[in-house]
Amino acid sequence: MHRTRHTGFTLIELLVVIAIIAILAAILFPVFARAREKARQTSCLNNIKQLGTAIMMYIQDYDEKFVTTETYWRWYTPMMPYVMNTQIFKCPSLGDDAGNQYTDYSINGVFAHGIAQSKIRLASGTIMIGERRQDSLYDGYHPWPGNGTSWSDMNAYTAADGHNWFAGHLSPDRHNGGSNYAFADGHGKWHKWGQTITPSPPGMHNPEGIIPDTGHWH
Repeated sequence: MHRTRHTGFTLIELLVVIAIIAILAAILFPVFARAREKARQTSCLNNIKQLGTAIMMYIQDYDEKFVTTETYWRWYTPMMPYVMNTQIFKCPSLGDDAGNQYTDYSINGVFAHGIAQSKIRLASGTIMIGERRQDSLYDGYHPWPGNGTSWSDMNAYTAADGHNWFAGHLSPDRHNGGSNYAFADGHGKWHKWGQTITPSPPGMHNPEGIIPDTGHWH
């Protein structure tokens, strides 16, 4: 008589398999998460490049001048005829955000008052649009100090209510430790925050030290 031999796993073998699966999951899940965020980063960069192109098209139609919030209030309103899809105003990494339902991108206030394109000599090195900080109401930011003189002191970039209207309006690390930016010549690029304010504030956000003539926060 032959005895039937059981070939199932023992408890120890099952525990070993579970442990191996847990180790593999711990290794692979962060990899998958980074891959997903990289895809969102690329999609966001495409958005911001399209916004840069839209502004360049707008400039050609409006006497080579950038948008003015005095006329339209919201910087993105005059962009509508130049975009194919309003979804480009939304970053896929931000999702539903209570701060601002219209746009996830924040314009540099230098470019929100109808400044002539010819006055921006360092266009390829000047940031025009950044990513809005989560829950921030503002769709623009001020890369110049409130007192007009303390350029290297980040604490000097404050509004009348005391909040920082430069760094306080932008997301420094939306995607993999950095954020996407559109530049004044229309191109877009990912940068770490520190790179954008090197060697000292305001860095690439306002390398020529321009202070627009404005009566409100933009």
